[in-house]
Amino acid sequence: MTPEDGAQTLRVLEHFGSIKLDHFDDRLRLQGLAFLIQEIGGRSDFVYFWGMRGPYSPALAQVLFSREGAACKNCPGISGSELDLAEKVRSLVRGKINDTLTLELYATVWYLAPERRLTKGERESIMKTMRQTKPHFSEGRAARALARIEAFRRDNRPPG
Repeated sequence: MTPEDGAQTLRVLEHFGSIKLDHFDDRLRLQGLAFLIQEIGGRSDFVYFWGMRGPYSPALAQVLFSREGAACKNCPGISGSELDLAEKVRSLVRGKINDTLTLELYATVWYLAPERRLTKGERESIMKTMRQTKPHFSEGRAARALARIEAFRRDNRPPG
């Protein structure tokens, strides 16, 4: 993957603030945001794997490190559809785009939840995985995130 790949994701990330990778939380925040941008409808082909702190894309990390601190000259500004993506992410996480734990929670639950109506057993399995792998999130908080994601998906389905 080249630095040009995922350009839309990068523009949306930059809309949320400068791309800094100095601290682990900076990188975790960007991974969570980029995952949600892609899942909500962004055009990128970053492949995500299960990581200790949520979905992780080595290719995204590579692109971010190659881009860090580089001012984009002659880059197109953020488009209207990209602003819509940004607002959908902001809405999903209730405006907490700088809260690393909130982004970890939502990205992880989204990663675990198939994109269809979940059965009771699937919900229980997600909650079990969250209890086992993310004990720093209460079951209530994880359940509320799952319910919010399900409602978000239902309300933001493409027409047709």
